[in-house]
Order: sequence, then C-alpha cells, then structure tokens
Amino acid sequence: MKIKHLGEFGLIERLGRILPCPSDRVIKGIGDDTAVLRPEQEKLVLMTTDMLIEDVHFSLRYFPPRAVGWKALAVNISDIAAMGGLPAQATVSVGIPAHFDIDTIEGIYEGLRECASQYKTDIVGGDTVKSPHGLIINITVLGWVEPELVTYRSGAKPGDIIMVTGPLGSSAAGLFLLNNEAAGVSAKIAEQAVASHLYPRARVDEGRVLSGSGYVTAMNDISDGLAGEILEICFASGAGCELDEAALPISPCAAETAGLAGVTPLEWALKGGEDFELVFTVRPEGVEVVEHLMTEAGYLRPLRVGIILPAETGCCIMGKDGRAAIGPGGFNHFR
Repeated sequence: MKIKHLGEFGLIERLGRILPCPSDRVIKGIGDDTAVLRPEQEKLVLMTTDMLIEDVHFSLRYFPPRAVGWKALAVNISDIAAMGGLPAQATVSVGIPAHFDIDTIEGIYEGLRECASQYKTDIVGGDTVKSPHGLIINITVLGWVEPELVTYRSGAKPGDIIMVTGPLGSSAAGLFLLNNEAAGVSAKIAEQAVASHLYPRARVDEGRVLSGSGYVTAMNDISDGLAGEILEICFASGAGCELDEAALPISPCAAETAGLAGVTPLEWALKGGEDFELVFTVRPEGVEVVEHLMTEAGYLRPLRVGIILPAETGCCIMGKDGRAAIGPGGFNHFR
C-alpha cells in the first residue's frame, strides 16, 4: 500500500503500534501535542539531534529500511555516550516521499524500535510530513548524566594519553563493499564490515565506565573519523597532540579491504568515519586503572594511540616517514 492511500492519521496510528510501550520515566508519550516526562532527580539533562537525508547520509539502493531506522537513532545515542550519559527519550520526525509504500516505512520504524529497545530509550513523539524528494529522518534524543560524571571535549591537558575503545575503519570498509564488487574479500570480513556500517553500536556502557573512572578528561565519539574527532578535542581544550601511527588499531575489515579501494587502512582509520568508537584522553596516572576497569566490565581493553601536547606544537601523527600534520577528515557537507 502506498503512503498517499493510507492518509496521515492512518499512518501515524499504524506506526505507533510498532513502537515499544514507554517506561515509567514517561508520564504521557505519543498521543498528545507534547510528551510529559518524569525528570531524573539531581541529574543533568543531555540533548542532541541529528538529521539523515537520503542520498546524502544513506542510499536505499543498499540500505534496508530496518537499517535506516536503527542507524538514525544509534548515531544520536552515540552522542549521549560521548558525554558519559545514558539515553532516555527520543522524538522522531520523518519526511516521507508520497510514492513510498507502507512496508518501507514500517521497516524503518522496526529498526527504530529495535534500537530503542537495545538502549532503553523511549520514543515519545515526533512528526510525519510529506517530502517532495527523498526520505528525511530527524531525531532528537534526551539523556541524563550525573553532574560529577559529565565529560566534555574541553578537558584534555598536555601529558594526557589519547585512547580509543576499539579498532577503526570497519564502517568505511562496509560502505565500500556496499557500493562495489570486491573479489577476494572473505565472506566473514564482508559480513562484519557491512554490519558495522548499517547497524553501528553506540558505546553507552563503555562511556559510563570511562566517565565514572575519575581519570578521563575529554571524550568524543568517532563519527567523522579519528583525525577530525581528536582535532575537535584539541581545539576545545586549547591543546595539541601527537598520534602514533603504529599504535592505531586497524580493524581486520579495513586491513583486508582498503587496498581494493585504492586507499591505505590508515586513511580509513583516520578519516573513514562512522565507527562510533569513543576517543578519549586520560590522565597519565590513571591509564592502567582505566584499562583494568574496562576489561573487568567485559569490554575491550582500550588502546593507547597518542598523547596530548601543548597547543604550540600543533596536531600531528608520527609515522615511519616522520612527523606529519593532522588535517580534518571525514565527511563535510559544505566542503
């Protein structure tokens, strides 16, 4: 059935049945003009928003509708994780082309539901409108964090150790494989790479462990590539940095696939983006404590990839060919 035959009210009612029932944090969710929420006592409120546009952020040529919904919510939840917080509620506004069928839209909402359930997030409202061109999804997520645990980009100091929560480059490998035939890539690697691009995982629990350690001074999620995210931390903190090329964790997906794309695995690790691991800085005396807390909680041991330096040294990467400046990477809408 086409959307235009169902009507707006029928569409909203049908999609509303897909979404999970709200938790007791929600006094009144979908159904009124405004949701009524129960605040978390003595907590700071976090709010973030992201918009995904067809043929800019994703293509329905290779994105299943379920993956569109999952990713649209997960990228917002990742921003909450980067502050050391927990997601709580979300609103979802969708611009839908009239030619879409209801199965496609229901698939998107199934992905939203699955992601919301995974991260214990209540979807409490939003809007549905007609889009004259492609599909548009705009999501706002509210979360909370204890005042003593909130972690900004701006706290890094010279001498702090730069660390990441996991390997990099898988999402870029997945995007390449979704758009190209890649003979010679093993089925297992291809499956992992594609899944990492279509269904990214927000490091919420890891962010809570890190912010609660007492030693993490700044944090960012790797949405636009490690290079861009560490530059954001350095800019906000008034600092410089040096990354160690040999220490950067290259995912097996990137290692096996990058050559087919005519790039190096390092380029995907630095600038590929959408890995949604966390990059963070740690006071030197707390590095081993952080490593222990993460492994004790059942997560990968975070990896040391560089050091924060005084601002006048700039931001660079040290490799086998010497020292090179780090430039911004990742996707830029207006470049």
